[in-house]
Amino acid sequence: MHDSCSFGIPGASDTPGASGVGRAWLTAACVAAVMLCTLTACAGPSSGDPDSEGTEGTMETAGGYDLNAHYAAELRQARRTLQDDGADFAVGILEDGVITQSELAELNDHVLQCLGDLGHDTDSITMGELGEISARPPSGASQAESAAWGGTFNQDVKTCSTRDGAQTIWQLASAAEINPDNDGKDMRQIIIDCYVKQWLVSESYSIDDYERDSRAGTGPFDAGKRADAGFRQKVEACG
Repeated sequence: MHDSCSFGIPGASDTPGASGVGRAWLTAACVAAVMLCTLTACAGPSSGDPDSEGTEGTMETAGGYDLNAHYAAELRQARRTLQDDGADFAVGILEDGVITQSELAELNDHVLQCLGDLGHDTDSITMGELGEISARPPSGASQAESAAWGGTFNQDVKTCSTRDGAQTIWQLASAAEINPDNDGKDMRQIIIDCYVKQWLVSESYSIDDYERDSRAGTGPFDAGKRADAGFRQKVEACG
């Protein structure tokens, strides 16, 4: 949810939801829970009050996402990884175990600045709080030029989202939002949830459907559909 981001150029894919001709999109948030599973178990937002540990509800507080109660193991591993990578800004964000909205906003500003430094028009880029990115190709670009631009933009987003540890922060916050109690939700269901958000399958798509399609090479696993770069990258982004 991959390395991290998914990318698509409408017109290159006939999948539902690919609206807005000439628009590229990257969805870091919807795959974040899947990616976080590579650290340990998947999880979600929790309350910062120690007395709330083990209770139902959301980990999202008024100030952000408190990871100390239900995400302690993931938090420790993320800190070690970021320290090893020299991502001091992200290490600072995780110092108190709470990812605040203001920290996310500042982190996203770092990513936008990085993209600007690489030559992209930041006025054409829109970012969601948890790393969802959409952007428009240069005005007047042909379909081929838009596709080439899209490949470059996708790679630059990967570069900029890892440079300051943004991807790790997004993963933690997104997983906390998706699975508040860190209850070991079925990995297949997390992937399916991502497929639904990517408009790859309908909301009624089940784990049984996933197992059937994975065995038969149908649905999201259809080789013909995966020959389309936009479709394939969306699927791969979900795990």
